[in-house]
Amino acid sequence: MLSIEEIADILKVSRPFAVTLADAGKLGVVETGDGQRRISAAAVGTYCNEQRAKARHALDELSAISQGAGLYSPDVKKGRK
Repeated sequence: MLSIEEIADILKVSRPFAVTLADAGKLGVVETGDGQRRISAAAVGTYCNEQRAKARHALDELSAISQGAGLYSPDVKKGRK
C-alpha cells in the first residue's frame, strides 16, 4: 500500500493532484484507521497503463488528422520535401 506522497512521486504529479485523483476514486482509495489514504501499487499501475493508452490513442488520432490534412508525409520525416 502506498501513501499519497509516494503516489505523487510515482505519477510525477503534485501531492494535491494525487489527492484529487484519490478522492475521485480513480486510484481505488483505501482509508486507514488514522485517516491517511493508502492506495495499492496495482491500482496505480492500472491507472498509469490507462493513461498511457489514452495518450497513445490521442497521438494516433492527431497523426491521422495531420496526415489527412497533408501536413505529414514519409518524405518529410526523412528530411526530404
